[in-house]
Amino acid sequence: YQSRFDLAQINLGLRYGRDEVNITNDNYRVSLGPVKWPIFDFRFTQGLNSLGGDIKYQKYVMSIYQKLNLGLVGVSRYELRSGFVRGTVPYPLLENHIGNETIFYTTVAFNLMNFNEFASDRFASLSYRHSFEGFGLNWIPLIKKLKWRAVANANVLWGSVSDKNLTNSSDLDEEGNPIPAFGRLDQDLPYIEVGYGIENIFKFFRVDFFHRLTYLDNPGANSFGVKVSAQIIL
Repeated sequence: YQSRFDLAQINLGLRYGRDEVNITNDNYRVSLGPVKWPIFDFRFTQGLNSLGGDIKYQKYVMSIYQKLNLGLVGVSRYELRSGFVRGTVPYPLLENHIGNETIFYTTVAFNLMNFNEFASDRFASLSYRHSFEGFGLNWIPLIKKLKWRAVANANVLWGSVSDKNLTNSSDLDEEGNPIPAFGRLDQDLPYIEVGYGIENIFKFFRVDFFHRLTYLDNPGANSFGVKVSAQIIL
């Protein structure tokens, strides 16, 4: 059993957005997203077993993000993300999928997944969001006056952990006490959550209702949740 390890690594990134709009000052650059074309992003990490590092490995992550204007039906946004870890690594260096146990909605996490619930060394995910921009709700007189807007979303995750990385994780700590095994996905069963909600409440607030469809037998799994957020719609 090894209670700690040191890392030395090189990180490289490539990003291509043909019509991506950015706001830039001397120190920061904020993306406002693409107008029409997809944004491609590639990240590579090389772990070194030199320069003070203990582990040699490679991690590759590729993502594609696009905004789709669908006319009267509204606006869709999707992100495809995939990657893998090459080499034998401890649990913290796997892809630890981001959960969300707070009451706040976020687009960068799986909103009904618990913290540290799943890890993978090979994975692929799809995040899909749609804003109806008044479509449907504008047919209801009171709702039309309030200018509420319906939204829908879905998150799907496929993943697996190789046998070498499963056996690399210890079952006992330094004192011989059992360590709970990290969660992993069945490669034939994806994690799935779907949601719907209302945005532009008082021109600022948003409420989302989520349903988790798979892995409901996991400890602490919630099949339903309500998330809130605040946003400014331009």
